[in-house]
Amino acid sequence: MNTFKITALLSHIQLTSEELGTCRTALAPLQSNNDDQHAFYEYCFQWKMAPWIYLQLQKHEFLSLFDRDVIERFENAYQDVKQENENRNKIAMQFLQAFHEHNIDVIILKGNAFIQTIYDDVGYKKMNDFDILIKSEDWPEIEQIYYDLGYIPLGFGWSGEKQKPAKYSPTSVPFISTDFNCIIGTQWDLKSSTTHFTVDTNEMWDTAMPLDFHGIPGKQLSPEYNLIHLILHLGVYKCGIRDCMDLYNLILSTNLDAERLFSIIKKTNAIQKSRYALEMCCLCSRHIPEEWIQRLPKGKQSFINKRLRKRLQMVNETGDMHESYNDYFQDIEKNVIYYYLFPEFHKRIYYFLRVLRFIYFPDIKHALKFLDKSHKPNILNKIRGRILGPWFSFSMIAQEIGWKYGILLYLKMWVDTALSPLNYFISKESYFQYLKKKKIEPNQIKKLVDNVQ
Repeated sequence: MNTFKITALLSHIQLTSEELGTCRTALAPLQSNNDDQHAFYEYCFQWKMAPWIYLQLQKHEFLSLFDRDVIERFENAYQDVKQENENRNKIAMQFLQAFHEHNIDVIILKGNAFIQTIYDDVGYKKMNDFDILIKSEDWPEIEQIYYDLGYIPLGFGWSGEKQKPAKYSPTSVPFISTDFNCIIGTQWDLKSSTTHFTVDTNEMWDTAMPLDFHGIPGKQLSPEYNLIHLILHLGVYKCGIRDCMDLYNLILSTNLDAERLFSIIKKTNAIQKSRYALEMCCLCSRHIPEEWIQRLPKGKQSFINKRLRKRLQMVNETGDMHESYNDYFQDIEKNVIYYYLFPEFHKRIYYFLRVLRFIYFPDIKHALKFLDKSHKPNILNKIRGRILGPWFSFSMIAQEIGWKYGILLYLKMWVDTALSPLNYFISKESYFQYLKKKKIEPNQIKKLVDNVQ
């Protein structure tokens, strides 16, 4: 059994009778082998697919092929995610109701919308936060609502600014509910203006559609802008079945206007990223129209085009797209968050050195993944990975926030580290002191950030 192919097949919201037969034929041998059943579960759990695969095994009556202990592991994984998402939704209903009462428009993004519009199950996958799109002019009022509800800001922003949108970011400072069950990601654009992508926010709002969130009126993106958002959000390395399934299940569940979609792709300057995303989806699904990919020229030999070519070569050799999967950018991002949470030099220098280590000295495991060569750990690839590690680290950051802003942020961290000893003598309230005043242990915040996947 090719576990990747069967997991990818089961990730679809719709399966033909032929596809169901393929799944049953592949899974049937597991019935007499408990070790193989556990191996299948571990694969699904490792790649964050266990909750949805459990639902699919249940829906298509495949659970009878598994022993009770394996079924319990699948069920527990699903119930854990379901409970987390239900707790998050209860908090979301608080602030969404407040927005409605203040006549503030809000678009619910990605998985938190897809729970209702595509998958019809609150536990289909683990989510890190509750992402919403707002209009930038509404941010001061929204921020005040968060404070009125007792929510906790995750830091003070890059420069400690409040009551205004950040200049170089499409998102606000995240806020955390008082019970720590919900991180709210509030944004006014789909991608940072410092990248080469340019999203038409006026058209995005004009084409938004109604979405009822447990009785509270809200909005969702149009199918075309939903797909664009997923394309822009898809990671170069954080890219597996779980990350791709929303794209092809969106295509399966809605009637996208292809001409409008390609018009948006062109306006957004997302041709290369779109080709990358759709070709990654083709590794999991046969429901990506071939003519869509043909309409997206490969273009110049850019970072993402080279990664696409190498990734396809790697999958051809290994039969699994996850061989290059990693959360390395997120590891760097978490340490940058910690760096700015605590301004004292002895704390900042620790996280600053960690950021430098991640950038300049990636471990061999990740260095090989950067090259799409984790399946070929020979000495030459290891040396190449070590030498090119910093280039890949900066390139990943540039994919998210742009080269210019990435370099400026990097230089800013050097300056802030050099000046941080002054924080021992300056009476300005630090985030650490702010948490203490609120009787919140900083480790609670760190634990929450650590739990982000």
